Amino acid sequence: MKSNNIANGKQKLLYDKEKTKQKLINAVGKVIVKEGFQNIRINKIERVSGVSKKAIYDYFGGLDGLVTAYLNQVDYWKELKIQKIEDNGADRKAFNEKALFEILKNNLEYFSNSEEMQKIVLWGLSEKNPTIRVLTDQREVLGEKILQEAEESLKEKNIDVRATMAIFISAIYYMVLHSENNGSTMCGIDFSTQNGKDKILDTMQKLLSGPNSP
Repeated sequence: MKSNNIANGKQKLLYDKEKTKQKLINAVGKVIVKEGFQNIRINKIERVSGVSKKAIYDYFGGLDGLVTAYLNQVDYWKELKIQKIEDNGADRKAFNEKALFEILKNNLEYFSNSEEMQKIVLWGLSEKNPTIRVLTDQREVLGEKILQEAEESLKEKNIDVRATMAIFISAIYYMVLHSENNGSTMCGIDFSTQNGKDKILDTMQKLLSGPNSP
C-alpha cells in the first residue's frame, strides 16, 4: 500500500509539473499574439500564466529555454512525424509529388489558421534572433529527410524538388501574411477566401506533377 501511495504521489508531481510547463508555454503564445514578441519578458509571462517566474528557471533554465520550448511546440514542421517519413523510406516511390502536395496543403491550412505562427514568421523576418535561427536550422534537418526521399522518388521526372518546395513554401508564407495584414488581392486572387486558396493549391499540385503531366 505504501509503495502504491509513493507511486501515485510521483505521478501527481509529474502531472503537476507538465501542467505548469504547459501554462508557461501557453503564456508565451498569448503575449506574442496580443502584445508582440518584443514584450516577451519574465515578469510578463509570470503575470499572464499565473505561475511563479521561479518555475521558468526550474523547468526551462530561463526565458530563452521557455521560448524555445514554445516554438518547438507550435511550429508546423515539428508536427510532421519523422517516423512516417522514415517509414516511407522503406518504399521510396511512396514519397512522391502527392505526399509533397499534402505537406504544402497542410502547411497552408495550419499557417492560415495560426495567428501565433504568423507572428513568429514576422518575428524571424524582422530581426536576427538566435532562438529563431536554431528553430530554422532544425527545420532544415527535418526538411533534408523529406527532400532526399522525394528526390529519389521523383528522379525520373524533370522536377527540381528543392527549388520547387522553397518557392512554394515562401509563397504560402508571403500570401498568407499579405492577406492577413493588408487584406488586398494578389494578381486578382483573394487569398483570404477558400476559392482563392484552392486556385493556388491546384496550380501547385499541377506544377509538382511535372511538365509532362496533363
